[in-house]
Formats: sequence, structure tokens, C-alpha cells
Amino acid sequence: MKKSLSKDELWTLSYYRASELAGALFFGRLARRVDGPELRVFLTEHFAEEANHAWLWTDTIVRLGHFPIQILETYQSQYAVSAGLPTTMPEILMITKIFEERIYEHFTKHAKQKKSHPVVKRTLIKMLKDEDGHLGWIEKSLKSYRKEGVDVDAIEKRYRDMDKKIYKNMLKYEKKLWSFLGK
Repeated sequence: MKKSLSKDELWTLSYYRASELAGALFFGRLARRVDGPELRVFLTEHFAEEANHAWLWTDTIVRLGHFPIQILETYQSQYAVSAGLPTTMPEILMITKIFEERIYEHFTKHAKQKKSHPVVKRTLIKMLKDEDGHLGWIEKSLKSYRKEGVDVDAIEKRYRDMDKKIYKNMLKYEKKLWSFLGK
């Protein structure tokens, strides 16, 4: 098969894949430990979807004649460096909400790029359809924490500010993610 991705595109798709894998592992660990049965179901579903997304990126890369590049640092890694690991369920839910919104925005922009390979565009469109359903259960859970008196707005402000900084920094390296990741 003809190799139809540039080095930059291969890094970008490998980065997407690694981020989906990181998300799947994170949600899998949470699903095993969370107390609430309903939340356990939602987290397990989210885990499965993230793992499937990692597979979709892997399959896309392979169908385009490449193998994924090993990426050890992800967008989520940058979150951990900036804010540490979230320790409460409201923090976990909020960081997930903000991250999913960011991914949706970024994938939408990527899908609109004229230079994107048609196979990549199809994968992005599939991902966008899947991502559409992620936020409903998160909003429902955050609403219940608000009713319990948790200052969800303060948590949201902290993580939104952090996300803006990380994303702005990442965009400087958008065409050279390996520089952003210290490769």
C-alpha cells in the first residue's frame, strides 16, 4: 500500500490514538473503583468507547500504509502536569467534560481541513458522532453534585483556565507534535 501520510500527519494521528488509549485506561481504572452503580455503568461505557476510538485511529493509520508511532505523552499528560491528578469525582467529571468538549472542537476543525485524507476525514466524522453522546451523563452527574453543595463552578473555572493554556501551547506545535512532546 502506498504511504499516503506525511510525517506530521502520522504523528498527529498517532497522538490522537495515544490520547484515546490514555482515556480508555483512565476510565477503566475509574469504573473498577467508583462506588455508585449508575456511574460505574457510564464509566464502563466511556472506557469501551475510548478503547474503540484508539482502535479506529490504529486501523486508520494501518489502512494508510503505516504503523502508529509510539507516543508516551498525551494531552491528558499535560493536564496531569498542570493540575495534578483529579482526586474527587466532581473533578474527574469536570475534567472529562472539558476534555471531551476540546476534542470535539479540535476534531471538527481537523475534519474541515481540505488537505485531510478522505480516510482520516471518515474517522474524524465517526468520532464526532460518538463524542456527541459523551456529555449528557456527565452533566447529569455534575448537577447532582451541585445539589449536594459542591462548588462545581469553581472546579470548572480552574480546569477551563488550565485547558486553554495547554491547548494554546499545543497549537504552537500542531505541525510538529514531537517537539511539543519533547521528542
